[in-house]
Amino acid sequence: MHSIPTLPTLARAFRLAATGAALALSASRAGADEPPSEPAPALTLEGGAAWQLRNTARVPNEAPNTRFEIDQITGDGPFATGRVVLDWPLSAKHRLRFIVAPLSIDERGNSDQPIVFQDTPFAPGPIEVQYRFDSYRASYRYVFVDDARWTWSGGVTLNVRDAEIELRQDGVRRNRSNTGLVPLLALEGEWRFAPGWRAILDFEGLGAPQGRAIDAALKLGYEVNSTITLYGGYRILDGGADNDDLYTFARFDQAVLGLTWRFVR
Repeated sequence: MHSIPTLPTLARAFRLAATGAALALSASRAGADEPPSEPAPALTLEGGAAWQLRNTARVPNEAPNTRFEIDQITGDGPFATGRVVLDWPLSAKHRLRFIVAPLSIDERGNSDQPIVFQDTPFAPGPIEVQYRFDSYRASYRYVFVDDARWTWSGGVTLNVRDAEIELRQDGVRRNRSNTGLVPLLALEGEWRFAPGWRAILDFEGLGAPQGRAIDAALKLGYEVNSTITLYGGYRILDGGADNDDLYTFARFDQAVLGLTWRFVR
């Protein structure tokens, strides 16, 4: 039979619990004032769902080719998305980042208007569309703020863009692929607002009269331990080009979840 704790026993247990809570709170506050840990290589796996807010194309960007809305044919989504990120610190101030970020849509829908694409007419009605925009990036970042609460870094990114649009209807198939190198500016900020918790702003982008490319995310992360951090957030991909060769602009909003594995030295 279990004995019922007496009042003195309960009082001692309460004092011990209160003392332990006070020590834990003191340790957590002290940890918040400690400088950030030494940088270590980290691998991030991210997945999520993407919605098209806009996806317009005209290829080539001259008559008789027509401008058409890809998202009107394929629907807004959601579509599966993901990326792999490798962070590699060279020192406390100098860091590299490598990103593989595929994005692909292949859907059958209906067009309510005739389309001329690659000088080839497609009739209104059922039509298949494939849209692909894969991104491979290498980035250098310099850490210009790094204290107990904040880390800010900025730098430059070289983005290899591998894009393709394809239409298929009644055995007729036309596609346009394009691979190019695009320079971007990079900015990242991390705010450690509570023990284990962090808010992250991650931006890569650049604009010009001929077009733009933007990849921006706001994320909330929780450090499970010194090795693993889980996060969730919202990402925006926006960009396109308007030149003699083509017209294409798209925006995707993404809800993302990710896991970062830090290789502690």
